[in-house]
Amino acid sequence: MVWIAGLFLVAHGLIHLAIWLPKADPKAPFDAGHSPFAGNVRRAAAALAVAAAVVLAAGGLGLIGGASWWQPATITGAALSTALLLLTFNKWWLIALGINAAIIVLSVQQDA
Repeated sequence: MVWIAGLFLVAHGLIHLAIWLPKADPKAPFDAGHSPFAGNVRRAAAALAVAAAVVLAAGGLGLIGGASWWQPATITGAALSTALLLLTFNKWWLIALGINAAIIVLSVQQDA
């Protein structure tokens, strides 16, 4: 089960790169570089996506390897992802916000 959870975290991180690094596709139902609050935020979104991907992947690998730091890394990665989702918010991100909330809750419960 630890392997599955760790690989899920790595995959969740990599998805950020697949969504926020490519140029906007005019056929897509949303522009991942556009903020309803701040307009064009492509550079900031890409930087947050890379940070979230790196930290989430590190948390996943730390979990698989039994490292003591996997929880803070995972929670930080999910928080970065949540900040990115809120910055570029659209209705498609609601499920991703739920995934991040579940990652945070489940990570915190591992100490309890």
